[in-house]
Amino acid sequence: IPDPIHGAITLDPLCAAVIDTPHFQRLRRVKQLGSAPLVFPSASHSRFEHSLGTAHLAGALLAQLGVPPPAPGKDVEDMTGEERRARLVRFAGLVHDMGHGPLSHVFDRLVLPGLAGGH
Repeated sequence: IPDPIHGAITLDPLCAAVIDTPHFQRLRRVKQLGSAPLVFPSASHSRFEHSLGTAHLAGALLAQLGVPPPAPGKDVEDMTGEERRARLVRFAGLVHDMGHGPLSHVFDRLVLPGLAGGH
């Protein structure tokens, strides 16, 4: 996936399959910066873009720690425990924002407490 910040982002087939779901695609319409574009009109960034970058950076962090990604196309059954954990870390980075509502954390702070009975 071409990215203006990180260059080419490569993801394994599991991540690619998740990206192709309607649940993940809706992140294209959820703003990462909440209400910031109301003050700074050029501040535009979606949860979709943010999630792709987070998955990429999770993989980059693992590489810095000496944990290589699993070989492309390798079945989960054939992966070592370390390879499975590396795959899970990248996957977690990808999906960490899937539950956000509109306007991101502004929504979380203003609306969710009333829905959850103030907890």
